[in-house]
Amino acid sequence: MSYYVGKVVALDGQRARVAIERKKGDGSHVPRVLDCWNVCEAKRGARVRVERQTMDEKKGRWLMRSIPVLCLVAGAAFGRAVAPYSPLSPWLTAVLSAAVWLLLGWNYVHTFARDVAHRGEQWSITGYYSEGEIPETDGKHTDGEA
Repeated sequence: MSYYVGKVVALDGQRARVAIERKKGDGSHVPRVLDCWNVCEAKRGARVRVERQTMDEKKGRWLMRSIPVLCLVAGAAFGRAVAPYSPLSPWLTAVLSAAVWLLLGWNYVHTFARDVAHRGEQWSITGYYSEGEIPETDGKHTDGEA
């Protein structure tokens, strides 16, 4: 799979703008700055590896439907575990906890749908280089394993 090496110049939620490091006259048709999904949660100024990834539409829909359900179940279990320490009745504690967790799950799904699921194929940050580590590509486009 082909990838580029670049530097994160701006962050916006789960998105990042990456300036691609390449030499003059490279002949590449990739823009100098890419809008990428920040999978690795790289910080501003980090040197990162950027690849083109595809999100299967069926997988995206499955994730967007299952996350709220899992959050609802986890919230109910958490509420039931906390109920003995709560001044409210046990069922009310479980219901309130499930509702809060469900809202958190919906918030995550909303962000996921906005940033990832609807794009299909997109640029993603798949790794980053630590201080002093030099990528073997010298900023060039490569094909194959790293």
